[in-house]
Amino acid sequence: MATREQIESMKIDENVFELEKDTELEYLVHFAAPFTGNDKCIIPKGTVFAPHGPMRGDALYMHLVEDNNDELLEKMREQVKTNYEKLFTRLQGFSFFITEEQLRTLPLKFQSGSAERLLDIMRKLRSPLYPMFP
Repeated sequence: MATREQIESMKIDENVFELEKDTELEYLVHFAAPFTGNDKCIIPKGTVFAPHGPMRGDALYMHLVEDNNDELLEKMREQVKTNYEKLFTRLQGFSFFITEEQLRTLPLKFQSGSAERLLDIMRKLRSPLYPMFP
């Protein structure tokens, strides 16, 4: 399994990008319960993300870079209130992710790094040298 040091050495989070247009993205919904849900919403143009670690073989977790996303996060909380009514009071947070396919097709503007660099990182994470994923 890839070690934390190996993953950190890849400097995944140095690949910062923004959405060039409003884009529907999926995300995980975490609860203080033995359950993780998922949802999706339209993320506004200009929202800035940085990947930070492997999710699965074809996806990386990513986080919002800027702190001015209150409106987006409130919209997401409202969706949780509707879609997971019984678990809403146990909401712990959200995890965005991006897949290989999305890196190839979404309208992304890289502030640093590149889609090609992230795709290369995903390939490395699947290699025998970093046997994190089959």
